[in-house]
Amino acid sequence: MSGREPSVSLTFHFELWQACVSHGAVDLNIPLNGADRVFNADNMFSSDGRFFLVEFKSSRGDLRSEDHKESACLLCEGLFKYREALELHQQCHFAAWGKKKYNGGLDTFFGVYEDLVCRPKILPSCGAVRTKPAHRRLDYDGPEEVSGEQLAVGVATGQAGLERHDFLRYLDWLLWARGETGSYEISRAMPITLFGTSFAGGIKSREFANFQQLDAWAEPFIAKYKAALNPSAAPDSPSEPSSNTKPGGYGPKY
Repeated sequence: MSGREPSVSLTFHFELWQACVSHGAVDLNIPLNGADRVFNADNMFSSDGRFFLVEFKSSRGDLRSEDHKESACLLCEGLFKYREALELHQQCHFAAWGKKKYNGGLDTFFGVYEDLVCRPKILPSCGAVRTKPAHRRLDYDGPEEVSGEQLAVGVATGQAGLERHDFLRYLDWLLWARGETGSYEISRAMPITLFGTSFAGGIKSREFANFQQLDAWAEPFIAKYKAALNPSAAPDSPSEPSSNTKPGGYGPKY
């Protein structure tokens, strides 16, 4: 990250935490630690099992810096070719930036990464984006944006992001497949080790080498958090761990 991107990222995590607290959900922020040319994103976020990726920029104008990444052009080319991957992408892969308030701090704004970035004005050196794709039918079909607070509430209430299974299908396509979306290996090692932090859940730093470890840790953790918020609604006994989880794994069930 450069410029004020870290401030934009932290501001959004605060917005997500606020939305999660308001709606009884658990936030999770997983920085991708410099692997943005692999994921085309700086952070992975989650709320109660719904995941999404975000590429942060200091301002909307800084989206043009994506033209320096060959991976951005390759991503656009793949999304234009594989419709199912595009549909998954549109629900979980975003670009975000900050706007400074008059005599104040930052507000965050978001849009779908493909909708914002995969355009000739943003990627002038990418031949794949020079022809308007079929899903943009109208001349005035410009990029849409929403506030970070709207996205945060959408995720916390289950209206945005992807549930674990579909997110893993997208991540498998993004990192390895780049063909038709299909099955995935939950135990496949990530390109980098992930470390998650949760404000609402009180998690300072939790290591995840793959999604199997995240899978094994998350469900019981979220259940315990929700039971603490509403003891009268707690189940009589804890949920059984996933049969696909190896002993000793870490765990929400996303």
